[in-house]
Formats: sequence, C-alpha cells, structure tokens
Amino acid sequence: MKNNSFLFTFLILMLLGLGPAFGQGAKDITINFRINAEAIFNGGDVAENTSLSDDNGGSSESGNPVDFESRAFASKFINWEIFDVGPNPDGYQIKFLDFPWTGDVTAFAQNPIPGGGRKAKVKVEDNTAGGNVKYTIRFTIRSNATGETFTYQLDPKIRII
Repeated sequence: MKNNSFLFTFLILMLLGLGPAFGQGAKDITINFRINAEAIFNGGDVAENTSLSDDNGGSSESGNPVDFESRAFASKFINWEIFDVGPNPDGYQIKFLDFPWTGDVTAFAQNPIPGGGRKAKVKVEDNTAGGNVKYTIRFTIRSNATGETFTYQLDPKIRII
C-alpha cells in the first residue's frame, strides 16, 4: 500500500510539472524595435541603426533587422514598442505610423495595421493557418530642434505557427 501511495504521489507531481510546460506554446509576443533616431535622421542607414528582438525566440540569421523573423500564434496578440537608444533621445520624437503587410496567409483583420505612437498592437486572426507574413514598419522621426519630420521604414517578417 505504501508503494502505491508513493507511485500515485509521484505521478500527480509529474503531471503537475508537465502541465505548465505544455501550456507555454501559444502566447502573446512583444517585439522591441530599438533605433538610433539621431543617426537615422542625419542620413544614417535604417538597417544599420536599428535592432529588433522579441520574447519568443525571434532571430535574424544574418544579424540584419530586415531578416528578423518573429514567431506568432493564431488568436494571440503581437505588441510592438519603439525605443530611441541613440545619444540624444530627448532631441527626437519617434512613433509608428503603420504596418502594411503581405503574406501567404491572411493573418490580420486590417491592412495596414495602425500605429500612431510608440506602441502598437494587433491580434492574429483566430483561424490563421501557419504561414509567412512580410510586413513594413513605417515610422517617423521628428527633430525637436528644427520641427522637421521624416518617414522611414524597415521590412522584417513574422511566421505564424
């Protein structure tokens, strides 16, 4: 009887431990877009003065942000946030304009995905099959010194899994 009790306890603990591991797959993701606004505003290359990262194992094999691919899930949200990591972040205002996209799946209800600030959010459609989406991050940089505003873009990818 003592062995059966031990075995039962062991099985329950194993199941409790495995439950969270199975549930960690599908989740909302956050994509961080870091830019050197001053360098870009003054003529620097967008790809050379930006980086992308996310909290779901996104990567770029080449290291170039144009090749960055995030993995996202049907019925979950994708959140973007833009950060100025340049030497003079108080000298510039940055914001997302929108995110036009194309792909072999219909992943989002709107095209383009609206921006409008330093953060943006979109839900991947509930019945989206696995596939690839190429999107454009369109953003503006405004100089606080001159009032000039310019629009820039970068074209990363999302894989719906």
